[in-house]
Amino acid sequence: MVKGAGTMAAAGATVTMIAASLGISRKTAHCWIREGQDLPDSDLRAQFRNTIHEGWLNTGKNYLSNLKEQSSNGSTTAATWFLTHHPFFRDDFSDAAAERRTERKTVAQVMDALASAGLTPDDERRVLLQIQARGLGTPPADEGEP
Repeated sequence: MVKGAGTMAAAGATVTMIAASLGISRKTAHCWIREGQDLPDSDLRAQFRNTIHEGWLNTGKNYLSNLKEQSSNGSTTAATWFLTHHPFFRDDFSDAAAERRTERKTVAQVMDALASAGLTPDDERRVLLQIQARGLGTPPADEGEP
């Protein structure tokens, strides 16, 4: 089961695809991956998690080298799509990830400006509530499965 999960992950399969092929639920697969993070390598859940992540890393390495190779030919569409959509890489390469990085930078700048403005705690709280009401600094919505 672990070997099959790793093979599928190396081919770029998502957790949903891996779970379906192994005859387990998506929820079970995610549970094993989450639990495996804190367990010793001898535990089957840790092996499951590590194998999937290793497979995805290998897939990413292959796609990154393909991206470099394809860019010399002027064709980056497939590799770019993979990096922006695959669950293992989209948090770093998608447009949503870029927006989150920009928002975090903006929030940090606002916090620095508030700290240096010398506002009273009540005024600072009012400003932060106004910012929050406009949607800045709110947690992102669930973006699908990892």
